[in-house]
Amino acid sequence: MSEQRPEDNPLDEYASQASKKLDNLAADVSNSSVSQVVSGQVSVRDSFVRSVHSSATLLKDVAVGTVHTASLEAQSSTAGVVLANSVRADRLDAAAVAAREIESQEIRTGLLFAVQVKGPVHSALSPLAAFAMGAGFAIVLTLLRLVPTVWRRSQAANSGPRSAGQD
Repeated sequence: MSEQRPEDNPLDEYASQASKKLDNLAADVSNSSVSQVVSGQVSVRDSFVRSVHSSATLLKDVAVGTVHTASLEAQSSTAGVVLANSVRADRLDAAAVAAREIESQEIRTGLLFAVQVKGPVHSALSPLAAFAMGAGFAIVLTLLRLVPTVWRRSQAANSGPRSAGQD
């Protein structure tokens, strides 16, 4: 049986060619409702989109389910989940944002994962807040487990053996 080296995979060349073609394509969506947009550069205005996957994305007055992109620029838009290397936003409301770099006028998000943040970002739950909440929850659970044990021991100590003359 011959061994096949990873560099000999015939699909690698096809994938590379398809990726180059995709990066050169541009998609412009305006005043529409679209299920999925996959392209190199995507511009979406006044539309509803379920999923966007691209190298560069521009959103203006858009509601989008998920965005997976290298670079995102958003103006007055709403998203479910944003995964990007770079996010620039005038106003973006999102359930979750994960990005290497965020530059914003205003971003409101439920869950934020970011390496570098410039500008006001309002997050209900950041990784530090999630850690603090988890630690608090663990402490409360530990205390709840200890209270019955301490109570039983104190009751056992108070009700110890009684002599016949006490009562």
